[in-house]
Amino acid sequence: MAVTVPATSRTATTPARRAAAAAAPALRAGLALPAGLAALALQLTGRRAAAQRLQPGPTGTGRRLARLLLGLPLDGFALLLLGYAVFNSVRNFGYPLWYLHTDYHQAWGGPTMAGVWAVHAAGWALTLLVLLRWPARWIARGQQVLTARLG
Repeated sequence: MAVTVPATSRTATTPARRAAAAAAPALRAGLALPAGLAALALQLTGRRAAAQRLQPGPTGTGRRLARLLLGLPLDGFALLLLGYAVFNSVRNFGYPLWYLHTDYHQAWGGPTMAGVWAVHAAGWALTLLVLLRWPARWIARGQQVLTARLG
């Protein structure tokens, strides 16, 4: 007997799921360099299936090495972009934790800590939207094209 799910529950998405879906290409692109290095190590040790699961794409050792070397500029920039986004997310969303002991009365959004945090969190959220929406997707598209050409 087949179980059917109402159409409304299949298509309903929460804001958290939409945010996770928007961040997924940036995360995948940012972790391509460490994943590529690990996949190459797995490939060289004879664990081809594990390498393919970790980073789908070229199956031969030479092609995987070529993907790693040719994709180094894109993968390195994506890792740098991801690191910048994570570091500043912790810094801006955790503003009260890091800057409560300082004189925040003259900071953007002051004189209250709630205003300062709101301005920094909202400003960084908009920056993340721009950082993760376009540049990370362009990088991810370049990585996919490179992988497809070598695969």
